[in-house]
Amino acid sequence: MGFLFSKDYYLINMKNISLLFLYIIIISALGAQEYDISECIKIALDRKGTLVSASLDVESANQGVLGSYSGVLPSLSLSTSGGKTKYPVQESIIPDLVNLEIDTITSGESSYMSAGLSINQTIYNGGRSVNAIKQARINLDIAKLRQRNTKIEVIQNVTRAYYGLLQAQQLLEVAEKNLILSEKQVDLVQKQFDLGAVRKTDLLKGKVSMGQAKVELLNRKTSLENSRRQLFNDMGMIDFGQSIVAKYSDWVPVSVPTSAEALTFLKEKNPNILMQLSAIEIGKIQLKIAKGMRSPSAFASVDYSANGDNSDELKESFKDDWRLGMNMSVNFPLYSGNSLSTTQQKAELEKQKSENDYLTYLNDLRVQVELIRKSIMNYSEIIPINRDVVSSAEEDLKLVQERYSIGSATILEVLDAQVSLIRSNSTLINTIHDARIQEMSLKALLGILDLEYQTKEE
Repeated sequence: MGFLFSKDYYLINMKNISLLFLYIIIISALGAQEYDISECIKIALDRKGTLVSASLDVESANQGVLGSYSGVLPSLSLSTSGGKTKYPVQESIIPDLVNLEIDTITSGESSYMSAGLSINQTIYNGGRSVNAIKQARINLDIAKLRQRNTKIEVIQNVTRAYYGLLQAQQLLEVAEKNLILSEKQVDLVQKQFDLGAVRKTDLLKGKVSMGQAKVELLNRKTSLENSRRQLFNDMGMIDFGQSIVAKYSDWVPVSVPTSAEALTFLKEKNPNILMQLSAIEIGKIQLKIAKGMRSPSAFASVDYSANGDNSDELKESFKDDWRLGMNMSVNFPLYSGNSLSTTQQKAELEKQKSENDYLTYLNDLRVQVELIRKSIMNYSEIIPINRDVVSSAEEDLKLVQERYSIGSATILEVLDAQVSLIRSNSTLINTIHDARIQEMSLKALLGILDLEYQTKEE
């Protein structure tokens, strides 16, 4: 199988490739772009394809609402028909001289045309049509809640990736500072070793520490690149290798809602809880529809029609020889092989199941919210302590280095102080990152995360 490319196709693709390279060159020339988290989320909400699919689901549910009104609105239909019929005609011929009958057959034909207009209306069907409209409206509400859920997931993914990038940037800075400290330490030990002031083991230990710092730096660079790539994907952007920098922002303790406030948010804002409530409402409507199937149904129809052998006669018939018929029928369901009672029992069971699922899901979310609340309050106490630990580790390393330079401390003490500083810095960065993710998770559970990014169109 071969592929044929037209000249226009070739030119269009060359133009796109040229624009792509131009874009990459411009981005490279401008350097890394700095974004805050709100900008990244806005880009994701504009670009992410899952949000487009969710909006299409809402539009489909909206069309379902419009279609549900067909059960209460009259139906109007126009019918026309026409035809021609050919049939044999027998004729008898009796000669004068011979008393014999001779039959001959010829063909005859007839034609007809008819047209009619009919209107049908459901008068009563046990409330099934009205309940179908209510169900369609609830389905529309559910589609909108699912759209909110999708939006929350997009915001969560971008937030997690953004803070992951910020974490990777800060850990890379720690690794770079650690390597600089290790190189300075090796230079100092080398000078002292050349003067015979320290043993060779001190020099070797310093070089080992420097080698480990180089390995850590390489790992942090790889982690930063992976975080950058993940953020671009969650933002719905094509990754051309362009750089992006997460703006540094200091962590500030947030106000944690009380248990009672959190429960109120869960019941009123969480889209999954609201969908569970909608499922209960649908269960109630399904039960009403099942009960309505036992009720009598009344229908009415009006027919207006006319007939003629041809189009002219049909027109005249509509003026003078038309027919108008009105019908009304009432159906009483008596027995249907237990299908009605079975349908009603299944609807009752589904309603009970929805109510049980709602209570179970609500209790599960309450537990999750409590766990996150306690974690956030714990972070508000841990992070200040970690900051003090970092300050102490910095001061300790400075003092040990001064003591080592005058020969009153060993190389192991210097390396231990350096490792302590690295660990305390890394712990502080990771703890702040975890606190931010937990804060975001709490807002998502309470159903208020997406409300912070509402647009005017919504």
